Amino acid sequence: MMNFISRSPNPFDHVSHVWHESSMYRGVRFATRQISLSGRIELTRRIQDLIFKNDFLRAGDSLEQSQASMADLLARRVYLEWGISEIEGLTIDGSPASVHDAIEQGPERLCEEMAEAIQGELNLSEAERKNF
Repeated sequence: MMNFISRSPNPFDHVSHVWHESSMYRGVRFATRQISLSGRIELTRRIQDLIFKNDFLRAGDSLEQSQASMADLLARRVYLEWGISEIEGLTIDGSPASVHDAIEQGPERLCEEMAEAIQGELNLSEAERKNF
């Protein structure tokens, strides 16, 4: 039996960012980072304490639940700062908005949409989990 090693005629081209059209704001689009091993490690380190604190506080009284809501918001901010690389089509007070501007002064619903896009890309599908 002979084994032949043949290379694919088309090399794999990994795209490090994916553009999304906003479903809430016509003409606005944003680029999300595609997850890599290093990126997953970095992001996990950044939000690990918030996640543990959040889980603990959710079981507590109303003050602790309020703190859990704050932890949710802080985690969302970390996702946005880490995962959004560029934004187009958004102006704030007449000036083109950066990612930082969108987080600081932009519409909250757009930030929610962007965070959901990032989280959706970070979660492995059932088929992807089976491959591990």
